[in-house]
Amino acid sequence: MATYDDPEWVHAFLRILQRRKRAFVRSLPGARYDLLELGGGDASSTVISPAIFERFVAPYDSELIEEAHRAGQRIVYHTCGGMMPLLERIAGMHPDAMETFTPPAMGGDTHLAEAKRRVGACVCLIGGFDQFHYFKGTTPEETRREVRRCFEAAGTGGGYILSPSDHFFEADPGLLEAFADEGRKCVY
Repeated sequence: MATYDDPEWVHAFLRILQRRKRAFVRSLPGARYDLLELGGGDASSTVISPAIFERFVAPYDSELIEEAHRAGQRIVYHTCGGMMPLLERIAGMHPDAMETFTPPAMGGDTHLAEAKRRVGACVCLIGGFDQFHYFKGTTPEETRREVRRCFEAAGTGGGYILSPSDHFFEADPGLLEAFADEGRKCVY
């Protein structure tokens, strides 16, 4: 509500946070990370509107992505939940990858094939696998079909990393094995 009631206070607070993050990012040249995560649930279109994202998130995170690139680091931009209304805006901030591509059955809004069509030529897509429904209480064959669905939707031409859409805390080991085995068969 403060974005409406006292937007200048919110910007002042965000500038403080950004300065702290920038100091950390500037310490990273030579650090051996594969990928650093930026964003989070607060950047999701199921939490805030695209207008709030544009005004209170994108300007700060864009600068941090640029700073990370100057430090020789790669950035994955993380959004839990909804991201379809923000796809082009996030891709336009030039992260190296975007995640989590949460499917509707898990409370997100992502349709992997559409996301691939809209931004897949300019950024790597990570995620899209529904771990709530395919890591517990299902058959290995159903888990394998979900792996294939994800790969067929977003894997064409490369630039896709199969991954669960978010954290998970319970899983049937046999379903994890089916996920990994079928994932190994998905080649470009």
